[in-house]
Amino acid sequence: MHPIISVCTELNTPVGHLDILMVSPSGELIIIETKLWRNPEARRVVVAQILDYAKELSKWSYEDLQREINRRLKTSGNILYEIVKKSNSNQLLNESDFVDSVSRNLRKGNFLLLIVGDGIREGAAGIAEFLISSGYMNFTFAMIEIAIYKNEDIGTMLLPRVITKTVELQKISVEIPEGLILTSSGINSEDISNSKEYSPEWQRERTFYFDFWTELVGELTFDDPGQPLPNPGYGQNLYVYPGKTRKAWVSGYFMKSRKRVGVYFACQNDSEGQEMYNILGVDKDRIAEELGDNVTCKWDEGHTVSIWLPCEDVFEPKNRQLLKDFFKDWLNAFVNVMRPRIKKIEKDKSLPDI
Repeated sequence: MHPIISVCTELNTPVGHLDILMVSPSGELIIIETKLWRNPEARRVVVAQILDYAKELSKWSYEDLQREINRRLKTSGNILYEIVKKSNSNQLLNESDFVDSVSRNLRKGNFLLLIVGDGIREGAAGIAEFLISSGYMNFTFAMIEIAIYKNEDIGTMLLPRVITKTVELQKISVEIPEGLILTSSGINSEDISNSKEYSPEWQRERTFYFDFWTELVGELTFDDPGQPLPNPGYGQNLYVYPGKTRKAWVSGYFMKSRKRVGVYFACQNDSEGQEMYNILGVDKDRIAEELGDNVTCKWDEGHTVSIWLPCEDVFEPKNRQLLKDFFKDWLNAFVNVMRPRIKKIEKDKSLPDI
């Protein structure tokens, strides 16, 4: 289980101020509403309220979330990542992966919704209709009862209790890969593109990324003839897999908020991915030497092997060739260094034990 880090309270949204926003080092968002429920009707109101917050956040981009957090905390920059970074969690993703993860969770409505109150056991089943009506989001919902005790010697104590009796709701989630458009006699791509849930800016950016990555892949060549070309998508990242595994990758990325683009190498944050990273780490000095002085190699500080290029406006046509040349050079360089090592790890693991 990932730890969670408090981001802020009273975050402003178009439907009101949500009580508490938290985040995990892997980019999972937690929305918390706290209420003293004096009557059964209040339970239904607060459930509808937290679902409204989730619905609004599912329309946000990472930049929208960052802007509102900065407004609330009177800060600037990528404050969400900085807050998590200060937690010193060993599960923290590198910055571009973190931004990508939060963006994906926002887009899918993938939140943990927690309602914390002083008396929510009775009538919990009555909230089912609210949850069913929001079936298009991939949220997880839980209620926590806070028992309050007062003692003259030790003061006030708060004891949280998760409601153990559950109600199973019928809910089907269908995940559609990015870029895939479903059409039928009643649904077409024009209807989807005109959806009020997505701003024109959001649509323009997705079109830009897809066109850019498609153009780049068409020009991209690797020194290693066995390296497969990546698949272009609509997101800010392009993923190249140097081995057969999907547990390790080289990624090119756009980071509009930081006015830069970059390339990095990473492994999946699970046992298999970390094992691969540890094996590669034994050779970290040679890897750093082969990649060159311009590449940041911090194996013990967030597992960062990366390089980036500042760019005032990543969408400006005059910068397009510069960015393509950067990606072509460094994606190839990272593959040259990492692919033979990953192939060796895969080969060694496939050998039978003697």
